[in-house]
Amino acid sequence: MIARVLERAREVLEHIFPERQIYHRSHGEVRYLSLSSRTQIIASVVAGAVFLWVGYATASVFLSGHLLSSQSQQAFASRMHFQRLVAEARAKEASTQALLESRTVAFATTADNIEQRLNTLQKLLEQSDGSILDTYLPGEIGTSQLVMSAVAEDYTPRQSRGDVVPNMVLTSQNADPFARMDRLREKGNQFLTTAEMQAENRIESLHGVLAMTGLGVEDILAQDNSKIGGPLIALDETQLFGEALDMDEDFVRRVTRLTGRLAKADQLQNVVLEVPFGEPVASPNRYTSGFGTRVDPITHRAAHHSGQDFGAYRLAPITATAAGKVTYAGWRAGYGRLVEIDHGFGFKTRYGHMANIKVKRGQTVEFGQQVGAMGSSGRSTGVHLHYEVWFKGKPYDPQNFLKAGLYVQQG
Repeated sequence: MIARVLERAREVLEHIFPERQIYHRSHGEVRYLSLSSRTQIIASVVAGAVFLWVGYATASVFLSGHLLSSQSQQAFASRMHFQRLVAEARAKEASTQALLESRTVAFATTADNIEQRLNTLQKLLEQSDGSILDTYLPGEIGTSQLVMSAVAEDYTPRQSRGDVVPNMVLTSQNADPFARMDRLREKGNQFLTTAEMQAENRIESLHGVLAMTGLGVEDILAQDNSKIGGPLIALDETQLFGEALDMDEDFVRRVTRLTGRLAKADQLQNVVLEVPFGEPVASPNRYTSGFGTRVDPITHRAAHHSGQDFGAYRLAPITATAAGKVTYAGWRAGYGRLVEIDHGFGFKTRYGHMANIKVKRGQTVEFGQQVGAMGSSGRSTGVHLHYEVWFKGKPYDPQNFLKAGLYVQQG
């Protein structure tokens, strides 16, 4: 059965591929090539195999190209996705950087504003006598010369009240910088409030001291226009407020008001330093005769006594009760050896009946400087000092000035 099938197949192949001869003529010669059925079958099988291989390779290339194209599209999509993520990340970075720069600028602006405030306050307070700065910077700027608080009806010295002073130093803890700036701004406001309160206290105390003399404060201030307002009146406002004008109006208004109050306080303090509040005898002494009507020790009749008498030992040192300029130094009828000192603001003091004089006319003297020694020259019945205080050409009771001087430290 199998043999017949193989035989039949061989017959079919021999029929399809019969033996063939190929003739070739060249140069008069004829040649031929004989192709047997077997050779033709092998050639056909080889040609078919080559055709199939070429078809397979072509199909493979086509399919591979399609797959590569699909992979390329996926890769492109992935690349675009990552590029979009990178763009978003860069946008977030730019936004964060812009926010950081904005916050940095805001922080710097706030810090500059607070620094300008504190610089303005420092410039302002440096122009005063330094009593407020002493509270914050003890031993560095100025010394307070008014050390007690007084009113006209109060004749008992009392210590000045202590104000609560805010702590101007912030800790360096890791806190929100804007919160720290807010706290620093609040501290600055507390500092300004304290300065205002202390300025008012100074004015009140100085008014009280001057009122104890029995003279009108404004009447005293009107005597010397060159000193009205103290050093702050001459202050260049552009220099003081050049930075502050860029701040909020409330702060500028408060600083302006504080400037006026400090100027007023400095003006009053300048007056207090010129008024003769000191003791005229620099040694233990006693009051022997007061100001006003008394029985004259020589005529034994009622007479007006224009000064205050002090008793002590002979040659006890007599000192200036305030700084000033000697306008008279010599003998004068009734006074004996006399020294007269002009203290400004309409104030003059006289020191009479001295044993000797240690200053000359035209000489400038300081508070507490010795001007002579106690004696009994002139119209006198014993060793003593006759001391007078004059204002605008009129004598006033020295006892009022001595009592007011208990509230003033001249050094």
